[in-house]
Amino acid sequence: MIAAIAALFAYAICSGKIDCKPLLDNIESVETIHNGSEKLMRISSPATMEEQIVEYSGFTVSFNPGLRIPNYVVYELTRNETEGDVARASSFDRDTEVEGCPEPSDYTRSGYDRGHMAPAADMKWDYDAMHESFYMTNICPQNHSLNGGGWKRLEEKIRDWAERDSALIVVTGPITEPGHKTLKSGVAVPQKFFKAILAPYAKPVRGIAFIYRNEGGQKVIERQIVSIDSVESATGLDLFYELPDDIENRIEKSSDYNEWNN
Repeated sequence: MIAAIAALFAYAICSGKIDCKPLLDNIESVETIHNGSEKLMRISSPATMEEQIVEYSGFTVSFNPGLRIPNYVVYELTRNETEGDVARASSFDRDTEVEGCPEPSDYTRSGYDRGHMAPAADMKWDYDAMHESFYMTNICPQNHSLNGGGWKRLEEKIRDWAERDSALIVVTGPITEPGHKTLKSGVAVPQKFFKAILAPYAKPVRGIAFIYRNEGGQKVIERQIVSIDSVESATGLDLFYELPDDIENRIEKSSDYNEWNN
């Protein structure tokens, strides 16, 4: 019934001289959202990827027991969640239910930060979500200058976008290529990190992605932009495949920073 009413409304408007493509895009996105944001967070991993899926209060992680780091984390970030007031957790912890999960001490004197994939600042809306973000299943070895510099700036920008667009779907993870380093404990050190973001309520629906090298610098956000297709090629993941094909194809080719800052 919702789809029928929406289609009739779109036809009435589009019979004039108004460009109706953004409206039609939005109708399709609304139908998808009515099926639940959980569908938009589904990710298809390659058959060769080791993973244990763990669902926490605020995010879902695909953890790689061989590399001892996540393959990716995915979560929805809403406008209200950016305004939470839960204090930042004070310590990291091992998730004893997850095979291969490191101890916090595995990173001690390694030369790398314990870098959150799902940021703690995105979990301040709930006590459990905050503390689960400090599980080592959500952590990768990250260059200190990146963690506190360009990467932090991107995380802050994403919270700004979530406030504006009502809600975002955020996928974050490492890119671990052949020849990567490891910590003494066997934890893999990724060469790069990615973020892919979907704004399902935007008119029209938008998507964008970023790849950062695991090193300092890279403080200008727009210089790290890539297409979502590029992230999929680098990781083997299939993101946002529950979207209607025409929307998925359009947003995964896009890499226009101006669309996100107008």
